[in-house]
Amino acid sequence: MRILLVDDDPIARSIHSMLLRMQGHEVMEASDGELAWQMMEQSQISFVVSDWVMPNLAGVDLCRKIRSAGFAHYVYVILCTSKGEKSDLIEGMDAGADDFLVKPISPEELRVKVRAGERVLSLQQGLADKNRELAGINDRLQSAHKLLEDDLRAAGWMQQRLLPPPALEAHGVRCEWRLQPSGYIAGDIFNFFALDEFHVAFYLLDVSGHGIPAAMLSVSLSMMLTPDAAHGSPLKRYDPVADTYDILSPAEVVHELNRRFQLKDDRYFTMIYGLFDSRSSILRVAQAGHPGPALIKKNGTVTILGTGGMPVGLWHEIEFDCIDTLVSPGDRLLLYSDGITECMNLQGEAFGESRLLTHLEQGTAQSLDSLLARLSSDVRAWRAQAEFGDDLSLLAIEMT
Repeated sequence: MRILLVDDDPIARSIHSMLLRMQGHEVMEASDGELAWQMMEQSQISFVVSDWVMPNLAGVDLCRKIRSAGFAHYVYVILCTSKGEKSDLIEGMDAGADDFLVKPISPEELRVKVRAGERVLSLQQGLADKNRELAGINDRLQSAHKLLEDDLRAAGWMQQRLLPPPALEAHGVRCEWRLQPSGYIAGDIFNFFALDEFHVAFYLLDVSGHGIPAAMLSVSLSMMLTPDAAHGSPLKRYDPVADTYDILSPAEVVHELNRRFQLKDDRYFTMIYGLFDSRSSILRVAQAGHPGPALIKKNGTVTILGTGGMPVGLWHEIEFDCIDTLVSPGDRLLLYSDGITECMNLQGEAFGESRLLTHLEQGTAQSLDSLLARLSSDVRAWRAQAEFGDDLSLLAIEMT
């Protein structure tokens, strides 16, 4: 160990230096505190044995300078005094001294005190090494977290691209929507599109769970539930003889999805799938474990359709609710996830279906976009927190 020995008495300094070297230490010598301070500024010194009374800069003042210097490494300081009075010890400890030696100094006492200092410095060095290691791990974790966060933001952006454009119209039907994921990505997803020259289809589904697994399944379902004609589409049935596609009823679509998604990891999803025939003005809706859609008639009456039913993907043989209703121009249908009705406020009270119905009844005179904007704002105010426990999704269609 390198030790800086500070003493203005050359004889005492020589004796103590010899003792330290005999104990295997490298010794640097200074004749006063000022010279010792200059040496500490030029070299990395972690151990100082200093006399108390010296010209230019006393040992106790040297100790104060060391403690206020803010060295990157810890400096262990032993002050040597011929007094040994309690007041001196208190002053030295207040200055930052780690230990004391009372003159005349015995070789054994010097050896023991230095060994104790070595142990402290070894612990300090071990702690510093651990702190540096933890800082490196923390930096790597922050980099990984930022990379994951950037990836999730990109995934959220891609998921948003799968949603329909705002104020989309098809065959006399217009849609508006809102989506508030509980994180960067959502397990909720929906769409609205024309299937052919007469039919408009729409759906809203909610995959169980949260995070990446739920979002991956919702995206997979979105890619499957598209209007593009394909032999494997669950929305249309291909007739190879006539080389045409037949539009499947909502009940057939949900049954086909249930057949395909018998998942091994117990993951399931709830959904509403609807089909509007512009020739007959018949709206057909299949419900699979999802909150019943709200039918808002032009005259202001609001009715919840369906009774719930079972989710998709739990069992092979399930009967799903299917509702047919005649709609007129000005009628609206609101699809929503349970994140709306089950949204909790700070008192643990759910937003609830009755409060939702009240909002819809009061907003019949509003435009579709204004109605959803007001409902979304009211749910956020009800939550009164920046984060939501579940995805919030709203898909509204209007017969124009």
